[in-house]
Amino acid sequence: MRRNNLNSDELMKSFKIRSFVVFGFMMALGAACLGMIIRLAIAEGAMSNGTGSKVLDTTDSSYVPSPSDSAFKCYVINNNLSPIRGEIYDEQGRLLVGNFTVFEVAFDGLHFANEYKDTLSKDPKAFDELFTTLSKALFAQFKDRYPKYTESYYFDFFTQAVQKKKYRTLFAVKEWDEKSWVSGSDTAYIKHLSCWKMGERKIRAYLNYVPTSVRINPYGDIARRTLGMHVEGKHYGMEYSMNQLLAGQQGSKKFLRLNKTVVPLKDRIEPTDGYNLHTTIDAEIQNYVHNELALKLSELGAHWGCAIVMETQTGEIKAISNLKRDANGHYDESMEYAFNAKVEPGSTFKLASLLCFLEKRSDDTTCTFPMFVHTFKYPLKSGNYRSYFKKDSEVRGETMGTVSEIIQRSSNIGVASMIFDTYGMKGFSNYRKQLIKLGIMDTIHTQLGDILPATIRNDGRFDNYYGVCFGAGFNIPILHTLVYYNAIANNGKMVAPLFIKYVTNNYDTIQRFEAEVLNEQLVSPANVEKAKQYLKNVVWGPYGTGRRYKDSTCRFAGKTGTRDIWDPVRKCYDYDHNAVSFCGYFPLDTPKYTMIVYIYYVPQHSEVAVDAFARIARAMMNRSNFSAMRKAKELPFNPNISSYPVNSRYFNTLFKNIGYDTTALATGHRFFTPIKDTVTTIGNKPWTPNPQGSVPDVRNMIASDAIGELARAGYKAHITGRGRVKSQTLDPATRTVNLVLEPR
Repeated sequence: MRRNNLNSDELMKSFKIRSFVVFGFMMALGAACLGMIIRLAIAEGAMSNGTGSKVLDTTDSSYVPSPSDSAFKCYVINNNLSPIRGEIYDEQGRLLVGNFTVFEVAFDGLHFANEYKDTLSKDPKAFDELFTTLSKALFAQFKDRYPKYTESYYFDFFTQAVQKKKYRTLFAVKEWDEKSWVSGSDTAYIKHLSCWKMGERKIRAYLNYVPTSVRINPYGDIARRTLGMHVEGKHYGMEYSMNQLLAGQQGSKKFLRLNKTVVPLKDRIEPTDGYNLHTTIDAEIQNYVHNELALKLSELGAHWGCAIVMETQTGEIKAISNLKRDANGHYDESMEYAFNAKVEPGSTFKLASLLCFLEKRSDDTTCTFPMFVHTFKYPLKSGNYRSYFKKDSEVRGETMGTVSEIIQRSSNIGVASMIFDTYGMKGFSNYRKQLIKLGIMDTIHTQLGDILPATIRNDGRFDNYYGVCFGAGFNIPILHTLVYYNAIANNGKMVAPLFIKYVTNNYDTIQRFEAEVLNEQLVSPANVEKAKQYLKNVVWGPYGTGRRYKDSTCRFAGKTGTRDIWDPVRKCYDYDHNAVSFCGYFPLDTPKYTMIVYIYYVPQHSEVAVDAFARIARAMMNRSNFSAMRKAKELPFNPNISSYPVNSRYFNTLFKNIGYDTTALATGHRFFTPIKDTVTTIGNKPWTPNPQGSVPDVRNMIASDAIGELARAGYKAHITGRGRVKSQTLDPATRTVNLVLEPR
């Protein structure tokens, strides 16, 4: 018994010792943990926050990489958060430029080879069948976008990536090459190929799809050059000039990298999405301009062409097309000719000379000047004259003409004679000063860049003076010509072109724009009206160079231009090819739009440009129903009256709405047939459907009335077609009348 007590005491003592040991260990561990927590909180707290002497902050603006960076094991790195780029809309809210997700497709040959190294070591051609099938499928899907990629190319791509253990890109994203993009439907096609068998589903995981946001133009090539692009190596147009608004502001998220561990920090700046641009472009008008210009250029085989439509009062650019012929003979938007084309304006510049003449002379309706052939005498310091013989026509001799006839015939000699007679043979500097007053020599600032001034040298030599009078020997941007023509259409008020109306974010309008007024009154109101009359005569006068295209349903005015092309290589003019143009406005009496059409390198003269102008103007005027409203007043009041039965409930209302007075209706009748009483009065006659047995004859009735009559007689109706009842058949078993309807 004593022994048992002894054993019990020993066990208790042993238990207490062990308990104290465990307790002591736990206390030591707790103290160690507490000490570590205190150490981390105090000594290492800065590191956990991405600060302190042991942390290298590579996001600091003052950070400069150096060899001493290798001493650090802890880095603060920055991950940029990209904003959503703003979109571009036309004036009706239709999307012109938006965001679209495409994919870079790559194959991870490194991890594929490591995963299947045993299989490949035993049988190097184990996956040849898979790669062959995959190559055929990819070739079939992408042969139009990647014509140089053959089936063997795809096969070699996969096999070499595995053999060399490399991560290789199959389809790279080229933001500027829309034809090469791989879309979500393409990736879905690849993922669901039949070659991915049950045992090979894991293999397709080594094809990687990296999403990238690109810019897409839903309307294709229309206005592409003006809308622009802002990607690597290509910077132009609205995307470039308004990039600060479209791009938004980048956000950031900081991370702490320690060895291979990445820990997010609290510092985060949310990105600010870009603003949306609402342009002045009207997609429908742009479509007319693009298609008509492309058609005309294709007919003529021209090198390039440009057409611009400007709203007269506001200066808003409704359409702008710059089309250039490629190696295949197609025309696409590849150059910004409206701003940058270095071409001589030709006879469209005669409006500027006409305005200079009118501002100095009031006898324009009575004076005459030589046309076709003339010898100009330029005075010399010695008191003698130097003779310059000029001719516009081989078959006509020297003929005197009025200012109206000179402008109609577009006589170079006539316009030069007008200027020489007004400013003097040595008065070029005064003539040039008057051109400066017209804004010809000013730089015009727009939202898409500057419109440069005319390059008219201050050179009073006869040939230079003579050429400037009719638009030769200097360059002026096409858009600059449109601006001062628009001033005449706008009763003398010159405004700068406007491309963007307002800017929005997702919630509100941020900024609005209005066209800058360049000159409240370009020339006197009286001279504006005279200039309008002269421009009208170019189309509607008996000698007008544009008279072939006058149309009473599409009335317009303007000035033609034809100019020989300067060959910089041969240092002479190419007299076999021309740059032709027409600038004008429409409708004639109350101008709403001003437009210029410029076509480069054709053997024809300016009539072809007038034709393109007239086609576009006619399409736009039909769109606005100008010609329809004009004809509506001329039509006699004579609506066609049907003799079909009309329900009495709406008989009076129907005919009053089309302009007829109605006589009193007899009571007790549900239907009446109209009878023409006078030119403006409709009579009526009661009408009752004739029964076909017990079934009412509802032929010639509208569907709703026919169904009502059949229902009253206890029949159902089954309708085929639409319009009025042409025929009816009875199904006695179901008491259903089958009605066949047709339009009347």
